[in-house]
Amino acid sequence: MKVNLENISGTERKLEVVIPAEQVKEKHDEVFTDIKQNVKVKGFRPGKAPEGVVRSMYKDEIRDELMQKLVNDTLQDALKEAEVIPVSQPNVTPPSEVDVEKDFEYSVKFEVLPDFELAEYKKLPLKREKAEVTDDEVDHAIKHLLERGAKVEPYEEEKELAEGDVAIIDFEGSLDGKPLEDLKREDFQFVLGEKQVITEFEDNAMGMKKGEEKEFEVSYGDDFPIEEAKNKAVQYVMKLKDVLERTIPELDDEFAKEMGQDDTKSLQNKIREDLVKHMGQQSDQKLRQELIETLVNKNGDIEAPASLLHQEMERLAQNIAQGMQQRGIPAKPLDEEMQSKISETAVRNVKASIILGEISQKESITATEDDLEAKLSEIAQGYNVTTDQIRDIYRENNMLGSLEGTIGEQKVIDFIIENAEIEEVAPEQNLVDKEL
Repeated sequence: MKVNLENISGTERKLEVVIPAEQVKEKHDEVFTDIKQNVKVKGFRPGKAPEGVVRSMYKDEIRDELMQKLVNDTLQDALKEAEVIPVSQPNVTPPSEVDVEKDFEYSVKFEVLPDFELAEYKKLPLKREKAEVTDDEVDHAIKHLLERGAKVEPYEEEKELAEGDVAIIDFEGSLDGKPLEDLKREDFQFVLGEKQVITEFEDNAMGMKKGEEKEFEVSYGDDFPIEEAKNKAVQYVMKLKDVLERTIPELDDEFAKEMGQDDTKSLQNKIREDLVKHMGQQSDQKLRQELIETLVNKNGDIEAPASLLHQEMERLAQNIAQGMQQRGIPAKPLDEEMQSKISETAVRNVKASIILGEISQKESITATEDDLEAKLSEIAQGYNVTTDQIRDIYRENNMLGSLEGTIGEQKVIDFIIENAEIEEVAPEQNLVDKEL
């Protein structure tokens, strides 16, 4: 077998393979014998039909089976001889016919990872935000905790909606008299004055009574997620269905016990611990993001294979669609701006994966069986199932290889962080002013 490799681009390759005539003849005989023994020819018992009859009746089947076997039986050896590993599905171009007396030639195109000179990845200058929590931040978190534990009940007498009350409303938005399904809600709740809804809703709801309706207009900009309403003024009809009183509990030992703590002091300490842990996780995530950006920038001339970019763009788009559905927003075609952002992110992610893979080989960092077992156990705990059940799910869906790759990349990132020059800095923004 003869093999010739041609570089089409930095990541595209064309492999030409020539199989000698004697090997073609040998494979043809195998294929013909197999077909002759299994086909049915009227008037003959299986396997007893004359060779000439079989060749005439099953000419196309013999040709197609022969070409398929010649390619399948030699492609992996040809790739190994050429010392290339495809990252995309090889696209085989066989000849239109095959002559058992001549050499068989076929070509195959595929993509490979790019060759590049890996930039220095040790002693990278990185910044890690300190996980420090102030008393004010603890008080703020306790305030949120108390608000989540508030009791909500109807007022004894009818009253106007005021700040601190819970409003239950129906609303519907329309353009030129045409209702917009994405801007319609029933039994929607919010606390007036807490900025849980846009200003126009709060301003118009203030002072309304149960059963009252109001019409008002909201102008949206180019960043509004509902395509039909971008850069347009939407007409809203809002009906107040009920006004509820919200009673926030006092911070005392009784409340602390309800939260699983002995007293207010232990509750405050527990909240501080949780905030420090949460901020530490946020800080670690930002550090890893900075590391990835640094590696990509230092290796900026890498050419990303088109097939890997396409796969990553599809994955990112699917994540966005799932996120929108979880927020109750119907999935719609992505606009040009979002597609551009997805493309940029895909390029960064693919390049980062290539770089981490190169470092993995250079440092001999791989995911071990123990690493995989530990990760499967962690996932199982999150779903409250056994590790064996999770392993079976991942195996049945061919996801074990992807999980192993992810673990390997995380180990490489950990290695780089361990060898980085990290500066501890103050947080750029308050990371705890969120629901924990």
